[in-house]
Amino acid sequence: MRYLAVMHKTETGYSASAPDVLGCVAAGDTPEETASLLREALELHLQGDPFPEPTARAVEVNGYNVVIRKIDNGYRAEPHDLWPFMVAADTPKRAESLMRKVLPGYLADLRDSGNPAPEPSSHVVYVDVTLPVPA
Repeated sequence: MRYLAVMHKTETGYSASAPDVLGCVAAGDTPEETASLLREALELHLQGDPFPEPTARAVEVNGYNVVIRKIDNGYRAEPHDLWPFMVAADTPKRAESLMRKVLPGYLADLRDSGNPAPEPSSHVVYVDVTLPVPA
């Protein structure tokens, strides 16, 4: 299975998380090491049934990577560099459309209030996980 991961540069290296598997994170010195560690973390996390199907996808909106993922009763679109800003809708397409409509206004409001938005810094990678994981 292929899971989307969001990677961030940190003061000491890199961190990554998989939006489809909440709480599954990894940190490393390089992007490659971090992706490898996240794959291992996913394989450990996903032992047993049921495996969460990968549903997260990413789109770029105003230069920011926006992750669209399934939540209990719909979909959430989140630009990770602008947390906690997010929108929710009943379909992934509507979540993306809503984000494309409201993000420019949110960025303008930040700018007008004297609090410019942080520069986009996260990037998206895909991590391939072999399931079921051998015991």
